[in-house]
Amino acid sequence: MVLKLEICDDNDMHRTFAIVSSAFGHEHPYIDAVFPAHATAAGREIGGDRLRAIKHSDPNTTFLKITDTDTGEMIAQAKWNIYDGEVPEAVELDGDFWAGDEEKEYARYLFREYLVPRRAAIEDSGGHLVSLDILTVDPKHQRRGAGRMLVEWGTAIADKMGVAAVVEASKYGMPLYQSAGFEFVHHHVIDLPDKWAGRDKQTFTWMVRPKKTVD
Repeated sequence: MVLKLEICDDNDMHRTFAIVSSAFGHEHPYIDAVFPAHATAAGREIGGDRLRAIKHSDPNTTFLKITDTDTGEMIAQAKWNIYDGEVPEAVELDGDFWAGDEEKEYARYLFREYLVPRRAAIEDSGGHLVSLDILTVDPKHQRRGAGRMLVEWGTAIADKMGVAAVVEASKYGMPLYQSAGFEFVHHHVIDLPDKWAGRDKQTFTWMVRPKKTVD
């Protein structure tokens, strides 16, 4: 068994999104809201198209994949954002992917609030930061080292640049990130307005890997 890390091309985006959807299931309100019906065939097609659009439009983004060379199957993915001296404008979630205006409003609210710690870190660093936006491993292929390979790709870049790395960690990802040098900062809870009080709250652990320098 040999695992290979590569940068994704356009043809990988639908498989990338399928791994995201399978790994998160319906345990992540943010994913459910931002990518409606993501577990369906139609939802995954749209999700893949949206990731491909991000790949083309965001110059700070790099999508990675891990492939099992024995089978040729893509088994894991990550999206790293690399900021090298520029603070990008904040992006507002938009599109016609939702069933109605309220669902779109809810998705936009979660999207905006989810990114508050990251946005502050980018601005505080003056645009000198590496951010792990998302990392998922196909549930059928976990505990094979793919996640660690994807993390180490980004932390190596952070070390080369001499900048910190950040991540919004789920409870499942925390042990991996801790082993790679990320440190707990705080547990983040997205509070919801009263009109959405009956919905599940999105939570994550905000983690920072302090900057290092390498010769």
